[in-house]
Amino acid sequence: MTKSLNSFIDDPEIPFLQNFLFSLPKPDPPIILQNDILLAFQQYVDSGSDLPSMSSSMRFLKKVQEILHLGDRLILVYRHRKASCRIYTLVSANPILERMTIENFLSIKERKICPDLKSYQQTMEITLEPFYDYGPSLKDPDTIGNGIIHLNRYMSGNLMRQSEKWNNSLYEFLKLHHLHGEQLLLDRKRIRDTKQLEGALEDAVDFLERCGYPQDLDRLKNKLKSMGFLAGWGDTAERMLETINLLQDILEQPDGKIMEEFLARIPMVSKVVLVSPHGWFGQSNVLGRPDTGGQVVYILDQAKALERYLKKDMELAGLHIEPKILIITRLIPENEGTTSDQRLEKVDGTNNVWILRVPFRDQAGEIVPHWISRFKIWPYLDRFAIDVDIEIRAELQNLPDLIVGNYSDGNMVAALLSKRMDVIQCNIAHALEKSKYLFSDLFWKNFENEYNFSVQFMADLISMNMADFIITSTSQEITGTDSSIGQYESYQFFTMPGLMKVNSGINLFHPRFNVIPPGVNEDFFFPFKAKKRRQVDKTEWINRLLFEMEDEKCCGHLDHPEKIPLFSIARLDHIKNLTGFVEAFGQNEKLRELANVIIIASVIDPNLSKDGEEAEEIRKMHGLIEKYELTGQIRWLGKFLSKEDTGEAYRVIADRKGIFVQPALFEAFGLTILEAMHSGLPVFATQFGGPQEIIEDGKSGFLINPTDYDSMTEKLYGFIVKSLKNQKHWEKLSKRGMKRAQTNFTWELYCNRLTRLTKVYGFWRYSTSEQAKSRLAQYCHLLYHLFFITRANRIE
Repeated sequence: MTKSLNSFIDDPEIPFLQNFLFSLPKPDPPIILQNDILLAFQQYVDSGSDLPSMSSSMRFLKKVQEILHLGDRLILVYRHRKASCRIYTLVSANPILERMTIENFLSIKERKICPDLKSYQQTMEITLEPFYDYGPSLKDPDTIGNGIIHLNRYMSGNLMRQSEKWNNSLYEFLKLHHLHGEQLLLDRKRIRDTKQLEGALEDAVDFLERCGYPQDLDRLKNKLKSMGFLAGWGDTAERMLETINLLQDILEQPDGKIMEEFLARIPMVSKVVLVSPHGWFGQSNVLGRPDTGGQVVYILDQAKALERYLKKDMELAGLHIEPKILIITRLIPENEGTTSDQRLEKVDGTNNVWILRVPFRDQAGEIVPHWISRFKIWPYLDRFAIDVDIEIRAELQNLPDLIVGNYSDGNMVAALLSKRMDVIQCNIAHALEKSKYLFSDLFWKNFENEYNFSVQFMADLISMNMADFIITSTSQEITGTDSSIGQYESYQFFTMPGLMKVNSGINLFHPRFNVIPPGVNEDFFFPFKAKKRRQVDKTEWINRLLFEMEDEKCCGHLDHPEKIPLFSIARLDHIKNLTGFVEAFGQNEKLRELANVIIIASVIDPNLSKDGEEAEEIRKMHGLIEKYELTGQIRWLGKFLSKEDTGEAYRVIADRKGIFVQPALFEAFGLTILEAMHSGLPVFATQFGGPQEIIEDGKSGFLINPTDYDSMTEKLYGFIVKSLKNQKHWEKLSKRGMKRAQTNFTWELYCNRLTRLTKVYGFWRYSTSEQAKSRLAQYCHLLYHLFFITRANRIE
């Protein structure tokens, strides 16, 4: 298939664009990325004269993700819309774009990147697209991330078109339902099929509408039981009638919204397993340690909120069942002052949420005593999953109702547990490493000794295709923006030369993807003006800590503490870019006249860090402080603060009309951004990644380009100047940020949607053809045993 360039750009621009494209020097490696293409084009345009408008050429080039430069021929990866790329070849003498298959493109790319490959060498090819021939498929990429809506439409449509088959599936699904050994909803002896169910529903509605004793729940339940309706329909006569009416409506006139509302009322979830193997998972003295940050906070807050929500959900169903949640992580005997050596630890402030730790074992079966980097844990996960299965069954005295994986390792273990237990599985990536490291696929061999991406990327492919549903905090994680690809989108096709070619790795148009942003713990992160909730002693201590205290864990002091504080808190690694922020601050004399920098990050002695990348960033930070003579303008605290203290730190900075700065090179979501916004602290955060969906730029916060130091610091300077002239300017941003966070990002909303997803996808899992699902599962398990296990066992 061919297309002329004039299908994309205006005719007068075609010669100029062709000349530009073939004027690009061939780099080594011969790949030119989008940013470099656009920068080169702007310079090329600026150097010309009497040129026509280049607007259509620029629009075209903004959709070109990369160019593979072959000298006399160019291969363009053209992203014509989100989640969809087309590959074209172009020669200099002809304005015709010739379509190329992804398979051919990856083969050429592999040979150009790795010319030492022998002609007879064949690389393993992975093509998962044929296994998605069942179920619904989305059409519009802008709807990706709302999978539950399309799944409900699909299932309600099937109920209408294939009423006998799907009505029977729904009946069987309800008939088999039980919790904690108690049969719920339908008495299988009294209601034996869908015809009897329809008749019983009519009788129940007639009874409930005319019932003369709606307050006598025991008598009411006994009457419904005699009709074949067991516990679980509701906690009041009114709610029971609503739920039964919903089921009647589904059977008579199926509708997607009614389907979701009915399934959401079924008491299906009381036992949940959250899996997060890596790092130092605990409630205190862990944050800031290697591999231990926002994910720990996310899961602990998620578990607490989920327990509250599930208890309420059970009560609304008329049941008195205590939910139980297990957080599965690794037991580390050499605990370094943490609780990581404790098998079972109750989560503070909960009734029945527990951290269950299971040790890693080596091939000889011996317990591994020390901490291991998340990039090195892959050889232990197969045995870990087996041991975790045993421990979960013992603790729950049954199977869980939902398994949630976290990050690549947790998702892999969750996939294994789901298969062994036949339990619905949800994936939460938090951050996929593939999109964080440039050319991590093409030059995987250069990364392998430290990161083992060959194993991790395969784990990602397996787990994301095995998941019943996938949760992301933002839609950008899935499909990116109009100009840049998303994290999951990067797995659609790629090559790791000499190892594997992934022709189709994930189907983004499958309805498994759902966007559910998290919240924050509002017991700790609340508005700075809520004076009655704040402890005077705590406020005074945090003030001294941030602005005055000096010890071996603090670096720098403030010659003028009255200046506006620019506050940031994160791990000291390359991606978080705290050193970039400090360097930008050091270079802007105007900003330095008005502001100080306060950072809480890791440790200040590189010799105390066990992470090589972190140690390098620590040394770099010291060098920048010395280079720009910032000792009297910065406070760098190498301390681990509790969530309670962190919350007060945001409020103390807000008391002083400060600013929270999140300068990451990329941020999948940004929990610290939400924490600051809930606290009333104005936020300036990276424009790369999830913050674009949290912050309304210029209204509830500001987006910054962390790689453009001048632009970033000028935005900060301009805001400070306006706020000093008019305090209402600062107050306005503070209030808008709080309103945005409180309205859209709470754990109550999150838990409501998570439980709905579990119930809807639970019915989908039950009703879908086992044969259709098993083909994909079998393929993934072949990849697991033939590739993943083999390579994982080579890691030292």
